[in-house]
Amino acid sequence: MEATAVSVGKAVLDGALGYAKSKAAEEIALQLGVERDVDFIKDELQMMQSFLMTADEEQSQNKVLTTWVKQIGVLAYKVEDNLMDFGLHSEKKPFMWCIPRNPGDRRRIAKEVKELRAKVEDVSNRNLRYRLIKESSGSKSTMAEEQASIATAAMFGINEARLAALEHTKSSEVDLHQLITSKDVDLRVIAMWGTSGDIGKTSAIQEVYDDPKVLKRFGFCAWIRLMHPFNPQEFLRSLVRQFYENSHDEVGKPSFNPQEFLRSFVRQFYENPHDEIGKPEQETSVGANVLAKMEKMDQSDLVRVFNAQLCKNSYLVVINDLATIEEWHCIKKYFPDNKKQSRIIVSTQQAEIARLCTEKPYQVSELKQLSCDQTFYLFHKKAMHEACSTEPISNTNNVTTIEKNTAVLTTEIHVEDQERNNANEEKVHNSTAGKKFERSRTLALTDEVLCGRETEKSVLIKLVDQPDNNQGCKVISVWGMGGLGKTTLVRSIYQSQQLGGWKRAWATALRPFNPEVLLRDLALQLQNTIQEGPAGSAATTGAQKKSISVMKLQELKDELARVLKLKRCLVVLDDIWSTSEWDLVKSCLDNAGRIIVTTRQKDIAKHCSREDKNMYCLEGLKDDAALDLFKKKVFKDNIEEKDLVPAMMEQARFILHKCAGLPLAISTIGGFLATKPKNSIEWRKMHACISTELEINPELRTIKTILMRSYDGLPYHLKSAFLYLAIFPEDHRIRWGRLVRRWIAEGYSRDMHGMSAIELCRRYFDELLDRSMIMPGEGTDQYSQKINSCQLHDMIRQICISKAREENLVFTLEEGCCFSDTQGAIRHLVIGSNWKRDKDVLESMLELSHVRSLTVFGEWRSFFISNTMRFVRVLDLEDTLGLRDHHLNQIGQLHHLKYLSLRGCHNILFLPNSFRNLRHLETLDVRGTRISELPTIITNLRKLQHLHADDHWHCLRVRGEDGIVDKYQRYIDRISTCKRCSVLCSRGHIFLRPQVLDAGLNRYDIFNLYRFQERNLDGIILPRGIGKLKALHSLGYADVSGRNGNATVKEFGELTQLRKLKVGGLSYRNIKELWSAIAGHNQLQSLSVEIGNQHEEGNELDGCLGEGLLPPSSLESLTLHGKLVNVTKWIHKLQNLSKLVLQFSKLEQVDAIQTLGVLPNIAVLRLRYDSFRGTQLHFQRSSFPSLMVLELSWLDIQSVLFGEDTMPKIELLQIGVCDELKDISGLPALKSLKEIQFPNDGDSYYSKILEVQREQVERQVAEHVRVNY
Repeated sequence: MEATAVSVGKAVLDGALGYAKSKAAEEIALQLGVERDVDFIKDELQMMQSFLMTADEEQSQNKVLTTWVKQIGVLAYKVEDNLMDFGLHSEKKPFMWCIPRNPGDRRRIAKEVKELRAKVEDVSNRNLRYRLIKESSGSKSTMAEEQASIATAAMFGINEARLAALEHTKSSEVDLHQLITSKDVDLRVIAMWGTSGDIGKTSAIQEVYDDPKVLKRFGFCAWIRLMHPFNPQEFLRSLVRQFYENSHDEVGKPSFNPQEFLRSFVRQFYENPHDEIGKPEQETSVGANVLAKMEKMDQSDLVRVFNAQLCKNSYLVVINDLATIEEWHCIKKYFPDNKKQSRIIVSTQQAEIARLCTEKPYQVSELKQLSCDQTFYLFHKKAMHEACSTEPISNTNNVTTIEKNTAVLTTEIHVEDQERNNANEEKVHNSTAGKKFERSRTLALTDEVLCGRETEKSVLIKLVDQPDNNQGCKVISVWGMGGLGKTTLVRSIYQSQQLGGWKRAWATALRPFNPEVLLRDLALQLQNTIQEGPAGSAATTGAQKKSISVMKLQELKDELARVLKLKRCLVVLDDIWSTSEWDLVKSCLDNAGRIIVTTRQKDIAKHCSREDKNMYCLEGLKDDAALDLFKKKVFKDNIEEKDLVPAMMEQARFILHKCAGLPLAISTIGGFLATKPKNSIEWRKMHACISTELEINPELRTIKTILMRSYDGLPYHLKSAFLYLAIFPEDHRIRWGRLVRRWIAEGYSRDMHGMSAIELCRRYFDELLDRSMIMPGEGTDQYSQKINSCQLHDMIRQICISKAREENLVFTLEEGCCFSDTQGAIRHLVIGSNWKRDKDVLESMLELSHVRSLTVFGEWRSFFISNTMRFVRVLDLEDTLGLRDHHLNQIGQLHHLKYLSLRGCHNILFLPNSFRNLRHLETLDVRGTRISELPTIITNLRKLQHLHADDHWHCLRVRGEDGIVDKYQRYIDRISTCKRCSVLCSRGHIFLRPQVLDAGLNRYDIFNLYRFQERNLDGIILPRGIGKLKALHSLGYADVSGRNGNATVKEFGELTQLRKLKVGGLSYRNIKELWSAIAGHNQLQSLSVEIGNQHEEGNELDGCLGEGLLPPSSLESLTLHGKLVNVTKWIHKLQNLSKLVLQFSKLEQVDAIQTLGVLPNIAVLRLRYDSFRGTQLHFQRSSFPSLMVLELSWLDIQSVLFGEDTMPKIELLQIGVCDELKDISGLPALKSLKEIQFPNDGDSYYSKILEVQREQVERQVAEHVRVNY
């Protein structure tokens, strides 16, 4: 939560600083005499900005600090609001060179600045009073670890233990005393973990440890609380001291001769005679002598003497506060299994560490429940009679069994003799590193999570076995969002018998990352594995083996390099978080044959593997596999119950839709439902309340905890950008253009250091994709190298909504929403499609005075915009129903508006004059409306950067509510016919009584309908003076066929900042003027040019182009609709061109296609509608070196021929309706071709033609080429 507050506060401070530093603020401050106050505010905001960046990096958990961070955020909003109002006065025309003209305004503004300074000083002083920044550096994130520890209970059998406790209500709690004093001669490790930290655990262990009956059973007893970082020498010294002081035999006498022990330990230094046990003075003296002598001994002497004595006696050791699996790897080597009923008790705060310390197969037993949220569990080896049984456990203890194929922990890959007898278990080395439990991994039942992963496993095993041509270390990266089962998939590969001959080691990166710990763990594993292999030559002495635990870093690197050279080694590095982590260890692993890395981020995978072929993106489960996994978790072994009735199947599909193929979510929810009645009613409840359950249900909180790691790992600037996505509804496809314009309007991105705001947004967008925080939207063109839409995974969206709600960032009005959740001002208001409340509810329940954006997904109501919404920057009304022209007058009140979308509002005809007030508007989108002409007031919007409108063909495809134009015309025709009155009288009748149309119209709307004329335009008509909009970056479609057409074309020359331009309605009268106007636009990247009348004589697009007049060389995308006659004279000059679309071009000469083929960077070529005239379209040898996508549609050609070595990079071939096309040959020459697409045309005539073409294509292409219809 604190990271979210930091991120949001930082984003707002950026905006406030931008206003405070502006020239307008400086000018007004000077006029009002408050320049010192404004400078002070600006300086304080800069300090706060720096602090928030530091706080985000430190991830502080200090609650007081968190509160202060929130206060900074609220203050930053107030500062920005005041400065935005402050800036409005700079836009007023000066009177006598003084701003503002009204003395009352002058006093009011000066007073507000003074009050603002006081508030800033107060917040700043609060830091001094509480020393917040100083404290932040030393704080530890214990709360997050505790929550993660609780949430992870579901993954290690603890939920099943709880279920066992419920099912056996009369059974007694498991007895720790019994586990310790059992007659099993083997060494046993018993691990204790609690759901709410360590409180009470020490007492529970001490009660058994101090029992005289227990002490009599063991020769040695010791209790060690580990120090961090772990110190092996101090650990050993403490053990030796306690073993001597606490040693007993069965009758309470010394279990060995103290004189002999001291002689063997201190050799010639010990000469005192034996004293009887039971005299405190002598015991103290002897103990002191031992400590004194021990100080003079080195590590090797301690190890040798300690090991010799330990093998002869039974021992009981309590190890308190075990934090990492690396510590356990070092510790357990000190304790051999002497077959004398020895016991080790481990106390840890982490469930995974408890599981990994225990022998397999293990049990989880509920020891004691102290309160509703605090329970102690014991992890211990399952009794042999239970291990051999295949029946469910139903004994008197509250115990559950983890299935046999759960990953096995051992420091040896070679299997023990006892394990070889069990043919059903997979034997493998697995030294998964534990960590502070922010690493909540999905290691629940391996076989279940792997459901549906057979293909992925096969592909990765082949990738491991496949020889590397470079004969070096091959790094395979498996990446994808959290919860997909990356670790579990790699673990199954790591354990697979198919990878015979590989020596293996596994390490999981700890947090904070410590390369020395990771390398030490790998070295220990590999040394054990290789020295105990068949080849004895590689063996090392016991002393060398033990010394790894105390090696220095450089010695460790040398030892690891030596061991890796001895055998073929497979190394797994699990959960790498950054490229720097990989860089710290990669040089030490150069001698490894194969390395598998798991990570959540694509850029890290790329950095590790270097080659795309060694990267594997893991995706969600397919529908059938997801359903199989769900049923397996819900019904467990009751196979007969897995056939769902229709009502249950329907609810299962709904739940799985929410899970969206995420194995973690499916397994966790399925496991939870296993404890509930198995009927559709119970499952319907789960589906309806799944978001709430994720928040409050401890058994489902695992999902959120694991996914939260991805959010917590975002840098502060991406957190705000990500939370902004909470605005969009479930399953909504978010267009790239819509999102980026909104981000920029909100201030999340701005031009900086030579990078434009759009380029920075693209970087944000791509990074969120690479981190798996967003998913590519459906219909994405995978060959265009750009993803143009995205979606949120439902589970990720729940996190997004939860975090946004915590900060009052986003509030959605929908049926069932809780107004009590809102505290303070709302920043982004969303009105859902199912919200039907009235004005009083909206204004009385919500604080709207600081709303920054308003997004409507449902039906429009006139009260949605109120007078209190003075600071709205974004008004997104895309596809809003019920919006009429007269409603737009309210928008003119929003003086700070930067983004306005009316896209898809089919019944909007004209823009009102009140839009002249929108002087800060940067984006205006009127696509999908009936607006055919912009008013003159549009030229007042000097900050406008993006003006989007439709051409005629797109207008025809607009879908929405019933058109008021059609309804109006039908009413006029009906009234005129029935009442035999004139059309004029009919229109007058409607004007006086607009309600008769039942369309929510008033007289202003009727007037607009009266003057509206349906026209066949190629865009929108622009007013004179469009050249004043110097800031325009994108414009189109603009129709220049009307009365202002020629003047508009000339004014295009003044728009030098244009990056994208679409022009229609051109003719021979103004085509040359257009090329001349834009010839010098060296920033123009995308151009679309369309002739208005294709049949008019002389209408040629490029008749004037040649050496003297050329299109801008900066063009990357070019769309030409019209006849081309000189293409060979100028097209070769466009060396940056990557996309070319031709339509009605009527190219007749073969050399025209050859000229296109030499363009070095063209990746997409679309030949449509009469763009080529000829019988054969021949793509000659070695042409189109960079082409990836080729489209051929509606061409009058009879054959297509692909020459040898043509299009070496082509991946997609799209063949549209070409009714004369009979022969397609040369397809085998397209070596990189992956897919061929044909249209699915329902017309019987065209379907027969397409069927012939498909059959011809399928005979030529290889098996790996997909042919889609």
